[in-house]
Amino acid sequence: MRLHRLRLVAFGSFPGAEEVDFDALGEAGLFLIHGPTGAGKTTVLDAVCYALYGRVPGQRESARSLRCDHAPPDRGPSVTLELTIRGRRLRITRSPAWMRPKLRGSGLVEEKAKARIEELTEPGGQWIVRSTRSDEAGDFVNALTGMTAAQFCQVAMLPQGEFAKFLRAGGEERRELLERLFSVRVFGDMERWLADHRTRAWREAQELGQRVESVLDRMRGAAGDGLPLPEDADDPAVWAGEVLDLARGALADAVAARAASQEALLSARARLEEGRALADRQRRHAAALARRQELDAAADERSDLEAMLDEAARADRVAPLIRQAAQRAEAAAKARRVAADAVLRALPGGGPGRNGEPGVKRPGERAGAEWPEVTRPGDMWPEAESVVARPGPQGPDPERMDPERPDPERIDPERLAVLERERRDEVARVRQILPEEARLRQVRSERADAERGLAELTEEEAELTRRLAALPAERLDAEERLARARTAAASLPGLTAARDAALRLREVTGQAARLDAELARLAEDEVRALAAQAELPESLAGAEERLRGLRDMAARVPALEAAAHMAGERLEAARLRDALTADLERAEHDRRAAVDLAQERRDRLQEVRQARIDGMAAELAAALVAGAPCAVCGATEHPRPAAPAGRAATADDEQAAQEAFEAAQRAREEAETSVAALSSRLGDAAARAGDLSQEDASATLADAREELARLRAAETAVAAAEAEAGRLAAELESARERAAELTGLLTEIRTRRDALIAEGERLAAGLQGDLATAEADLERARSLAAAEEELTARAARLAAELEELGARAARTGAAFAEARAHRDRLEADERRLAEVIDGSRGEDLSLAARLDRLSEEADLLREAAEAAAEAAAADRESETALVETARAATGEGFASVEHAAAAVRTPEEREAMSERLGHLDAERATVEGLLADPELVAAAAEPAADLPELEAGHERTERDHTARTSARDRAKGRLDQLTGLAGELDAALRAYRPAEERHRLARRLAELATGTSGDNRWHMRLSAYVLGERLRQVVDAANERLDRMSSGRYLLRHDLNRSAGDRGRSGGGLGLRVLDAWTGVERDPATLSGGESFITSLALALGLADVVTAEAGGAEIGSLFVDEGFGTLDDETLDDVLDILDGLREGGRAVGVVSHVAELRVRIPAQLRVVKGRSGSTLSHR
Repeated sequence: MRLHRLRLVAFGSFPGAEEVDFDALGEAGLFLIHGPTGAGKTTVLDAVCYALYGRVPGQRESARSLRCDHAPPDRGPSVTLELTIRGRRLRITRSPAWMRPKLRGSGLVEEKAKARIEELTEPGGQWIVRSTRSDEAGDFVNALTGMTAAQFCQVAMLPQGEFAKFLRAGGEERRELLERLFSVRVFGDMERWLADHRTRAWREAQELGQRVESVLDRMRGAAGDGLPLPEDADDPAVWAGEVLDLARGALADAVAARAASQEALLSARARLEEGRALADRQRRHAAALARRQELDAAADERSDLEAMLDEAARADRVAPLIRQAAQRAEAAAKARRVAADAVLRALPGGGPGRNGEPGVKRPGERAGAEWPEVTRPGDMWPEAESVVARPGPQGPDPERMDPERPDPERIDPERLAVLERERRDEVARVRQILPEEARLRQVRSERADAERGLAELTEEEAELTRRLAALPAERLDAEERLARARTAAASLPGLTAARDAALRLREVTGQAARLDAELARLAEDEVRALAAQAELPESLAGAEERLRGLRDMAARVPALEAAAHMAGERLEAARLRDALTADLERAEHDRRAAVDLAQERRDRLQEVRQARIDGMAAELAAALVAGAPCAVCGATEHPRPAAPAGRAATADDEQAAQEAFEAAQRAREEAETSVAALSSRLGDAAARAGDLSQEDASATLADAREELARLRAAETAVAAAEAEAGRLAAELESARERAAELTGLLTEIRTRRDALIAEGERLAAGLQGDLATAEADLERARSLAAAEEELTARAARLAAELEELGARAARTGAAFAEARAHRDRLEADERRLAEVIDGSRGEDLSLAARLDRLSEEADLLREAAEAAAEAAAADRESETALVETARAATGEGFASVEHAAAAVRTPEEREAMSERLGHLDAERATVEGLLADPELVAAAAEPAADLPELEAGHERTERDHTARTSARDRAKGRLDQLTGLAGELDAALRAYRPAEERHRLARRLAELATGTSGDNRWHMRLSAYVLGERLRQVVDAANERLDRMSSGRYLLRHDLNRSAGDRGRSGGGLGLRVLDAWTGVERDPATLSGGESFITSLALALGLADVVTAEAGGAEIGSLFVDEGFGTLDDETLDDVLDILDGLREGGRAVGVVSHVAELRVRIPAQLRVVKGRSGSTLSHR
């Protein structure tokens, strides 16, 4: 890869367009890029890197913008680089993102980054575009060069201070740089995989080991207090076998004890059942005697029931007629209410008008006359005699007592029909007048339109009058302005020349003022440069002293890190100890609650079992089948089966109580297991925490961390202190160079200022006024001249407008007279129609409202007449039904209809009476049968059994049997649980032992790969081993040049041991030592002086460039830049270094040296000069 040409626009410190011809500079093979500090020497290298990869090296990549702040606001930054890569001639143009002014309005808008790659197909041919996308451009360059941006910057641009830092760095810092240049990802991934595999294997072994301990704890809990446990054995399986043998022996003893208690229980139960059977027979005989006496006293009830049933049978034959008469009477009352409601709707009270509406006008009279009211509901009742017909047959009706409600029996249907016809006639008359209402609305709308037209014509007439009065004055003003414009157009040439001279005078004055300011600033710079040249040696000595102190503090970091780690572990243990103490208290509380619950469930089980034994006779009796033998005595006849006393316990109840007890027992065992586990963990945490409280452990950790932070801050500050010492050395050299440079610049600027002052005096002598006056006169003349054509056209338009306005005024007057006559005709029509309609609608809001009201009243009157006729017919039917019902009641022997209705009984009542008669007969037969039973008679003659004594003896025997049964069940449950847990323990051991072996193997491999194993002699990570081999190659390549530059004194050596700054256990493999041939002693690179560090760093950089190029397989580097400080070298060493750099030209390579050292300007003829100014920097070739 060889560079040909570079063009920069508004990039970095260069505000304008600058070009670099690398072909011309590289003809001699070695060229110099020089200029003052901060002028922009490194910016040239940044531009090359940005053109290739779209980024700049080092910390400058994080800069907010790459655009020059001195550039004009509308000038965008760009970089164009022509180069040859692998025989292909390319031109790469990139523009970083920047904020440009908006094309419209004010403010800024972001211009996105752009990229463009072109290729020259053949010499003298055309450039062909290969890519216009930033991502594609980056991939294209990477593919051709075979290097990333980081590799290119290390290989082709040896940066300021980077390799001096690399030379003195510890193993981890060196590792970070080498990993950016050499890919060791696969080895790093292998290290991480082995570490992760070790963690996974450890977690698996821990989980399986905890499972084994959990099973053992559960076996201890399952054994309980009643089974003595053997001593713990080395093999958990052997210990579990011994526990099972003990549990089997305990079960055999419990089974034998339960068998003996069961025989005693059966004997006591038989005696108790015989006593209870005798007591039951004696009770049944006594109850039968008492019930017979009660039945003898109930004879009157029987005779009353038979009489009521006979009356109910006769009343059933009259009941249909009673129901029919009641239905017809209800229908008649309903018809009367409907008629009254209809009349009330048609003729309501409340005045001559309904709802405040005016009365109805009589037909046949003229509109506007005073018509009398048609009879309305409000005045209907004074004429009641003409409507009422007759009184009703029924007694007083509450509805008729309502003064606002008409009497339904006095309504005349014919009178209602007459009123309906009157309403219908009035409806017909109103409909004839209804169309006139629409005509009135139309006339009113037309009159409103006419009024608006008159108003518009009035306004138009006033506007025409005003405009006609103003036009003559406007026409005269336009003619005068046209004359002034023609005069101004003739004076334009002379005013333009005066303005140009004034503008040049301002420019010359400004340039002279800027040169004066520059002279003052340079004079101040000269004073500061001389002051810095005197002060910097003392500051440099102080910086080197601070650097030594910081290095001493950084050496104490590893020991303090170990102390902080130990304090952190003790704090965690103390926190865990306090947390486990509370957890253990809660677990102990839960254990006590579980023990109490298990005891309660055990007592409940015993109670249920006792209740079931007490009701066992009834349970056996429930299973008896007629003809089948009894399970107890074998008899096939079962004359007196036992009956349950209350709710007896069943087998399901006993099973549920057993399951509840077993669940509570399991909960108790789990709680005891939890307490044991927490006690073990608490002991371990207390041992690790010691006697420290959380507060003390936290304070110890805080002190260690505070001290560690202070030392780490010192460790971090080492690099800054080194940079500060290097900076002060460079500033000292720069101050010396700056003082010499400023003297020449001051002389040059004074000469330019004097020339500008002379030119300004000459221009001022030929001017009559200042620039503002000249520009104002010229602007006024141009404005007047530009308005000449517009003013001519305006004068013509005003004349034509005057003529047009006269014609429009005549037309407007005629239209106004015609519109006023049309409005008067419409007003007359409106008055006439309003009089007709108002007279026809009366007091209603409109004709339509009157028509609706009259139609509704006619319909209501028709409905009222029909309802009145229906009510009269219903009354007649009701009277007929009542007479027939009274005749039928007398025929059945009842005194009245009311007596017959009272004797009616519902089917349910008759059925209840019949059932009661049958029940009395059946009960008497049952009682007589019981009293005749020989067994009951014989039992009544026998003495009563002592049941309390029999029950007490049975209860004692049963409690003993229950206790022995519970002991047998506990022994069996314990053996079953221990047997199951022994199987779980065997399975857990089979899983745990291989997992523990896998963990040991994984830990050994991971520690070996990460350099923390005792088997790894050099404490070297796997990836560090690979990088160490690359570093050895770099050292070999560097020594070829270092031997010559140091006159055979120094050689670099790759050291496998850890560096002094490495704090981890695995920092080996990347150390560097310097062998001093004069003393035969190996030295730490940090002990080298400034010049020695420079030549060693330069040799290391060149060696690294060779190895990276070979490793990456990329394009051959034809252009190389060295950006290092040469100011620390003496003359002889500088000659050796330049000879080395000159040797890099082999094969046509061009080498650029970036420096501001004055001596190099003499030794390197080909130069690119960077000139710094207040308005930005520029480039020039030499």
